[in-house]
This record gives sequence, C-alpha cells and structure tokens, in this order.
Amino acid sequence: MQFSILASGSNGNSVYIEHQDTRILLDAGISGKQLRTRLETTCQRGLEGLSAVLVTHEHDDHVRGLTQVYKYAKSPVYMTEGTHAALSEKLRPEASSCPVEFVREDEVFYIGSIRVTPFAISHDAEQPVAYRFDTDDGSLAVVTDLGYVTDHQKDLLQGCQAYVFESNHDVDMLRAGRYPWHLKRRILGDKGHLSNVDAAYALVDILPDAPVDVYLAHLSQDNNHPDLADITVQGILSDARSRIAREIRIKRTSRHEATPFVSLTQQTV
Repeated sequence: MQFSILASGSNGNSVYIEHQDTRILLDAGISGKQLRTRLETTCQRGLEGLSAVLVTHEHDDHVRGLTQVYKYAKSPVYMTEGTHAALSEKLRPEASSCPVEFVREDEVFYIGSIRVTPFAISHDAEQPVAYRFDTDDGSLAVVTDLGYVTDHQKDLLQGCQAYVFESNHDVDMLRAGRYPWHLKRRILGDKGHLSNVDAAYALVDILPDAPVDVYLAHLSQDNNHPDLADITVQGILSDARSRIAREIRIKRTSRHEATPFVSLTQQTV
C-alpha cells in the first residue's frame, strides 16, 4: 500500500491511497486545481484514474473540492447517509449525477484490493466516520475530527503500520487565543477536536509494539505549532511506552504541500 497526505489542516484535508490497481481519494478539502497539482506532482497520478472517492463528513475542509473532483473522476463516492443528506444542499446540481455508495459504521467493504472499515466518530457533523485501510502488505488508519477516542475505536485501530492521527490544538494556546468563547468551547468539547495531549494518550493505548509511523494531522493554524505538537506527543509516548519510544516515528503533515508518496513496506524497514 502507498499513500500521500495531500493536505492536512483546519482549512483543508485529503489523503491519496493506492494498492495495486486500486486508487482511493479520501476527502477533497482543497480546491480541485490543488488536488490535481499535488496528486500529479507527488504521486504521478491523475483524478481520472480514481477507483473511489471516500468522504468522512460534510464540513468544507473535507469537501471543498468535491464538485470539481466529480468532473474528472467517474468513480463512485462513498459516504454515510447522514453525510449525503447534509451535502445535498451544499453541492452543485451537476454533482447529483455522481454514483453514491452508502457506508455504515463498522461494516467492512472492499474497494478493489483494499479492505475498508468505516467507524463512527464524535464530531459536530451528520453521521461522520473515520476509516481504516487494510491490504495483504499493511494497514493504515486515518483518524481526524473527533472530540475523544473510545475504547471501541482503540480496539479497532490496533496493529496498523501507519496512523494519520489528529493533533489539532494545544489547550493553553486555544484558551488564550483570539477565538470567541463559543468556538473554543466547540473545539474543546466531546464533538470537537483532539488536543495534542489527548491524541498522545490515545496513541499510548493504540500503537503496536513494533516500528510505526504517526503522522500528526489536522493541526490548527492558530492554536498549535508543529514543533509543539511533536514535542508533546513524543514526550508523552516516551514516558508511557519507553521500551518502544525509539521505534515510534513522528511525522508532520501540512496544509500547503503533500507528504512524500511512500509505501508501508518501505516505512517499516
């Protein structure tokens, strides 16, 4: 399995995943032009060759470029019924002709050679989900936009070689920042976003006793900093899982550029 995080942050998110002839775009939260450019530049792929587009939920930072993707990708779009209902008022009429496949929490399905597991998350959207992807050579989980991590989610996320995991904000920066209180309360709430500390403690329970890559994702531009997220997560993981701390590789994501197009087998060497 190969993947690249095309964009990650509070203003745009998208991940490209590939295995053999199966090509998946997870979310389209940046413009269609940016998606095409980053996909072509980083992965040498085009939107026209997609096998499927998956949507986690209807917020703009995950669907901003979806209508433009429809113009090029003739593949079905997978989402929950709740997300589809919420999107029906947002998308342009021409998007209504795109084939839609409904997914349900914890019901596994296949897209080509990739086994896909959607699971419910706590977020202020209509029936949002996150996804785990499995193939015969590895597993990847993409987990963002959730207020907390449940025991069921921790069980489901065991044993992956790579995690794209939300580390949205530093609580002190958020509390002292310029956001109005109602927005701060939303972010800090059970249907908001994971802080650096909450992400780290969830990962303590999730990560395997083996080399693993953790991509810190969905960082807030105003209420976090990559260095701070790295130090916080790495520090908590080192204290709690000292025996394997050196095997946990913390990696950064960006809203401005894609991560390298890498394979899971390469990462675990």
